[in-house]
Amino acid sequence: MSFSKKMLVLALTTLIMCDTTWAGMRNELPRDGNEENAKSAISHGRQILTKSLPRVTSPFHIPGITSLSVNSLPDDQRLMPSIGNGHVATVIRGDAVFMNGLYNGHNITSHRAKMPAVFIRNINSSSFHEQRFTLDFAAGMFVEEMAAKDLSVRIKMFAHRTIKQLLVTMVTVRNAGSADVRLGFNSSRIADTEDLDITHAVNQSIGIISGRTKEMEYDVTGLQDVTMVHTVIPEEISVEAFQETTHLFLLSVDLVPATAKKSFDKGVQMFFNGNLESSHVNGWADVWRNGRIDLNGNDTLSTLAYSSLYYIMSSLPLGPTPDFVGLSPGDLAHGEGHQDYMGHVFWDQETWMYPPILLLHSKMGEAIVQTRVRTLDAAIQTAKMRGYKGAMYPWETAISGLDVTEIPIYFLNEQHITGDISFALRQYLYMTRDIRFLNESGIKVVQEIAEFWASRVFLNSSTNMYEIHDVMPPDEWHKKVNNSAFTNAVAKLSLLLPDFVGNVMNTKPDPKYKAIADKMYIPYDKQLDYHPEFDGYTKNEPVKQADVVLMGFPLMIDMDESTRRNDLRIYEAVTSKGPAMTWSMFSIGNLEIGDITKASTQFTRQLLNVAKPFNVWTELDDGTGAVNFITGMGGFLQSLLFGYGGFRLRPDRIDFHGRLPPSTSSFNITGLDYLGGSIDFYFTKDATIVRLTKAAEFTLTLKYEEKAFTLKQNEIQMFSSTKASIVPDLPLTLDRNSANHVLFSSVLLIISALFCSKLYIC
Repeated sequence: MSFSKKMLVLALTTLIMCDTTWAGMRNELPRDGNEENAKSAISHGRQILTKSLPRVTSPFHIPGITSLSVNSLPDDQRLMPSIGNGHVATVIRGDAVFMNGLYNGHNITSHRAKMPAVFIRNINSSSFHEQRFTLDFAAGMFVEEMAAKDLSVRIKMFAHRTIKQLLVTMVTVRNAGSADVRLGFNSSRIADTEDLDITHAVNQSIGIISGRTKEMEYDVTGLQDVTMVHTVIPEEISVEAFQETTHLFLLSVDLVPATAKKSFDKGVQMFFNGNLESSHVNGWADVWRNGRIDLNGNDTLSTLAYSSLYYIMSSLPLGPTPDFVGLSPGDLAHGEGHQDYMGHVFWDQETWMYPPILLLHSKMGEAIVQTRVRTLDAAIQTAKMRGYKGAMYPWETAISGLDVTEIPIYFLNEQHITGDISFALRQYLYMTRDIRFLNESGIKVVQEIAEFWASRVFLNSSTNMYEIHDVMPPDEWHKKVNNSAFTNAVAKLSLLLPDFVGNVMNTKPDPKYKAIADKMYIPYDKQLDYHPEFDGYTKNEPVKQADVVLMGFPLMIDMDESTRRNDLRIYEAVTSKGPAMTWSMFSIGNLEIGDITKASTQFTRQLLNVAKPFNVWTELDDGTGAVNFITGMGGFLQSLLFGYGGFRLRPDRIDFHGRLPPSTSSFNITGLDYLGGSIDFYFTKDATIVRLTKAAEFTLTLKYEEKAFTLKQNEIQMFSSTKASIVPDLPLTLDRNSANHVLFSSVLLIISALFCSKLYIC
């Protein structure tokens, strides 16, 4: 069969398969029986309306893929799922609520401040013979369903996706029997926590909790006040015969009392208007519509892609906001006391969670970048305290941006974090060419980081090369070494970034940065053709986690393929029990050198850290360490995008080479954001489909096998699976006075409903 005929068959198969999938996605969940006989009412506190709420189903509901359902909850509370929206979050059945930016404790004891969980914990009844618990990623909610003869209860919990202050509980009771029923509620006790002094007042059915942290992080932060406005939870509710009632219980949380109250009132109003739930589900639908990963033929992997994105994005705002503190290795619902890294932000954010988010949701990616702009002054202060110039970011930060690292040696020596942040800025600029960001603050961050490294290196007079001594590499089993290969490499890239920015902005950076970078020493063993982790490293010496292999990816340091292969083999052999994200980097590296079998083995190995039933990741594969370990989830998503997708971000293009992950029949990436545009990719064993769905700021050209095609909005380009590139028509420099980095080159076309549903890429 000719290639063109194969493409036609592929296209037709794709249309049929995707149309079936969309049909399944649009089916609503079945409703209970006897509906025509039931009276309906909705209530909040003393307000009751005789009406029913519309049934809401996400357009991205795919049975068996976008949700996880079980008949019993895990015995270990650590493995319970979380709900969140980047502002507030909680673990289901947990005893705490956490808010972005709210910390208690001084200096190294600073941790997420625990607020009381004002929720219904469970219902007192022994009559239920069926229970079902569902974490719905598509709708962004947790659903608990219970059934008895003539009685059913559904409890929905969600952190509202667009009204960020709100945590919502909706209890729907259907009494199909001829007698009234009473249901008792068990709820959390409202009292002081170890982190907050609390006062509690009740006015009719509304309670107001005013809390103040007990200990300030630093003088510059002071003590923090927080307000929680909540629906008073009754001891029981009564439901009449042949009646269905939905009861709303709201919790609104904010540092500003008026904002907490305003959002609470808005939530109540939207509930009675019938659009509180739908606005939340539609908010998540917009998120999924704009960026997701689908894997056909392997439901386990497909669900894991959705759950990993869900958990990371549940800890992120929809876009940049000045009060967002950042991502911690455990999600926003974790970090109390000395657990789960205390809610601190460090290299995990930039190195592990950020890259997949940047590709699929550039506005969320910008929110992450802005967390380091927010703390730039603190980083400059830190550098001065340490005797350096420029900006030195502490290993762990919280609200102040100053050091809160619990173990001093990590703060003293693990300095590659500053380079990791610069590299994240580099990736952001490659993907966005955000001139507004550079003009407002970005260029200063880039320069201050370069200035730090320029003051941190010293010239070895005998070699005429610049070195960095007394650091801790990513391999934290080696506390203090000279010339960490990774640290020196990421410092070199930091010193080169002002040159790239200068080319973009038509400015001239200080030439000393490039001069130092050009003479940066990076350990290399010519005889064994590999990179020793640091000066004095002995081959076969055990290491904690991925370190030198990160030079190949994500840093993409230029090296021979033989060197890359040797780095992978040597360090794989001595990394016995690294944290989850380690194996993603080995998988990506092996795919890069063409060892598909080894790549599959390492790709699968990371899945040992996934705990059932709700895909909660643990830091280590024995279930220990931090939970819900979104660092590992970020690594997993990278192994899909940069591993099997083969994506590489270049200053002048994006390279890619789609291959199928283990036991899959197709691999679909929807909504890769590039230069203000959006691109969909569909990979099978033999073919690749590329479609521009949103016009970019610059003309984009698809190049492969000496061929070139201009991408036009909604036109499909199909070709045999091979290495390819998306190349923008970039000017030599960009307008320094531009206020916006997203300038659309054409108006978006209206896509017909038939076309969208057939292609499953709208």
